[in-house]
Amino acid sequence: MATGKASSSDGEGPEVETSVTYYRLEEVAKRNSSKEIWLVIHGRVYDVTRFLEEHPGGEEVLLEQAGIDASESFEDVGHSSDAREMLKQYYIGDVHPCDLKTDSGKDPLKNNSCKSCWSLWVLPILGAVLLGFLYRYYTSESRSS
Repeated sequence: MATGKASSSDGEGPEVETSVTYYRLEEVAKRNSSKEIWLVIHGRVYDVTRFLEEHPGGEEVLLEQAGIDASESFEDVGHSSDAREMLKQYYIGDVHPCDLKTDSGKDPLKNNSCKSCWSLWVLPILGAVLLGFLYRYYTSESRSS
C-alpha cells in the first residue's frame, strides 16, 4: 500500500489536496472472502464487505468477483446511476499505477513504463564497470609495448 497526494480543483474555488491510497493487486487479491471483500472497478479499489448482504444480485455475485478487477462484469450487468453513486461510499483507494493495464492491454511491468528503481541503474553501472576494465586493459597494454 502506498499513499500519494492528488490536487483537485473544479475551477470555482481554491485547490483542495486529497490523499489517495494506492493498493497493489496482490493486496486486493488477498481480500476475497465473506469476511472481507475488495473489488477493483475501473482502477479504483472498493471494500464492499458491508454491502455483501444488501447486494440485489446476491452475495455470490460479489464473492465471485472478490479480489479481482471486476470492471467488465460491473459494466456487463448495466448498473444504474444510483448503483454507481452508491459505489462511492465503498471507495478506499486506487490501484497502484504499476498494476494498471496499458491501453494496449499489456502488462505494464513487462512494458518499460513502470520499472523499479534498481533496474534503471543496472545497465549504466554494468556499462561503467565494463568501460573501466577496457580502459585498464588498453592503458596497461600501451605501457607494456
